[in-house]
Amino acid sequence: MESILIQANAKINLDFKILGRRRDGYHLIESVFQSIDLSDFLKIEKSKKDNFTGAIICPEEKNIVYKAKKILERNVGRKLPAIIHLQKSIPISSGLGGGSADAAATLLGLNMLYSLNLSQKELAEMGIKIGADVPFFLYGGTCRVEGIGERIKKIKQKPASFYILFRPHKRLETKMMYKLYDKTGKDFLALAKEFCPDIKTIEKKFQSLNLKMKLSGSGPTVFCRTNNYNLAKKVTESYPEFNGDIFICHPQKEGLKIWKT
Repeated sequence: MESILIQANAKINLDFKILGRRRDGYHLIESVFQSIDLSDFLKIEKSKKDNFTGAIICPEEKNIVYKAKKILERNVGRKLPAIIHLQKSIPISSGLGGGSADAAATLLGLNMLYSLNLSQKELAEMGIKIGADVPFFLYGGTCRVEGIGERIKKIKQKPASFYILFRPHKRLETKMMYKLYDKTGKDFLALAKEFCPDIKTIEKKFQSLNLKMKLSGSGPTVFCRTNNYNLAKKVTESYPEFNGDIFICHPQKEGLKIWKT
C-alpha cells in the first residue's frame, strides 16, 4: 500500500461534565461522545520526504497533524516520510473535535501505510499526548469518555436519526474556556452564551419546537436531536438570519473510515 484516504468524522458531546482538576492542570471529565458524518479527509502517501498540503494554515510545528506524526516517529524510533493532504469541512475551534480527528487519522494512516502493527490501545496512548479528545476518534461511534479523555468505553445507546447543529461564526479555544471555567465556575454553556449571544436565540427557537439544546464540548456549536427529518428541516429553516453554519448530521459507528487508494 502506497497511499491511503481517511475520512475523519467530527463528534458531538451528548453529555458533558467537568468533575475536577488534576495537579498537573488537566481537567477530569465525564462525557458521552457521538461520531457524526461531518468530516475532514486526509490523503496520506509514502514519500522520500515530508510535505503537508491542503488546509495546513499554521507553521508545521504548531499543527496537530505534524505533532501527531512526530510523536509516532519518536515512539517507533524511525522516520515515516509522507505527503499528507488535509481537506477540512469540520469548523475550527467549534467544539466538534476536528483537529483531534485529524491527529487520530494521521496516527492510524501512518500505522497502516508503514505496517507498524501498533494496536488501537498503543495508538490511543500516543494520542492522549497530543490532545485529550484524540483517543476517542480511534474508537468512535458512541462512547463514554472519562478521566482526561483516556478512559473510553463503547456503550449501547441508540443515537438519534438526526442531529441538527448550529455553529456560530465565533471561535472558542478549549484552553481559554477551561481557564474561564476555573476562574468563574460557570459551565461551558453559560460562558458560550456570553461570547455568542446568538446561542440564546437558538435556544428559544429549539424550545418553541419542544427540542432540547445542548452544547458540544467547549462550544460554540449547539445542537438538538430528532428522529423526524421534516422536523429537522423545519429547525434549519426557522432561523434564516443565523450568522453561522447549520448542519443536519447522521450518527456514525466509527470515528475514522478507511478508503484505500
